[in-house]
Amino acid sequence: MSERVRSLIIDDDPFTRVHLREELRAIAPRIDIQAECEDGINGAITIEQLRPELVFLDVQMPGLDGFGMLDRLRWRDFGVIFITSYDRYAIQAIRYSALDYLLKPVQRAELAAALERFSAQRAAQPQRLAHLLRQVRQPSDKAARGRHESIVIVTRLGDRQLHTQDIVRCEADSNYTVFHLRNGERLVASYTMASYEEFLTDHEFLRIHRSHMVNVRAVEHIDHGGRVTLRDGTKLEVSRRRRDEVLAQWQALREAP
Repeated sequence: MSERVRSLIIDDDPFTRVHLREELRAIAPRIDIQAECEDGINGAITIEQLRPELVFLDVQMPGLDGFGMLDRLRWRDFGVIFITSYDRYAIQAIRYSALDYLLKPVQRAELAAALERFSAQRAAQPQRLAHLLRQVRQPSDKAARGRHESIVIVTRLGDRQLHTQDIVRCEADSNYTVFHLRNGERLVASYTMASYEEFLTDHEFLRIHRSHMVNVRAVEHIDHGGRVTLRDGTKLEVSRRRRDEVLAQWQALREAP
């Protein structure tokens, strides 16, 4: 980063705050830590007062967690890098809004990569944050909240928010993923298909091959010879080792209410 970036650390764990500050001093001296807060309430007040450009935010905090703090803010024109222990729901919500998170304890290489992505994609951060908050304003049951109906993908032409029902299939292309949509559009996302697999699997997508995932609602037929025919006429081979599993999953999903 060539210019200084006004930043805050909001985390209830003093060890994490100290460790993060030391790591930033070592690898990113232009990250200017203006203040540190140990809870969401003080974090919200400090954000409104200091108007930072980047916030390192703990997800799990007593009283007011990171998501609740963000939802309370009137001003959100800043980037966020989340800090969290493993929480499947939180990580899904963050990843599928194309935001960054760091698992505790924070690793230097992961921190450096997150800062690089922030620097390259600063303009998109507020929109991604808005998408995240729409996702978490769901019923309180975590199982229900885990089934997000849309995902933000990052392309060379900017972010796109896609609804699962509009995705026909995904195709791996080296370090990219090609999304094929119902309207015939083809979008190239700047992440591997492995980055999207958990989300897609939760939304009735089948992994039929190392390079292909298909929306079960777009499948017309799967034959025992190992070929999938989609409603748009596309034919795809099912890998030999996946044939029985794919056929069983397809039949189970078709019969589900």
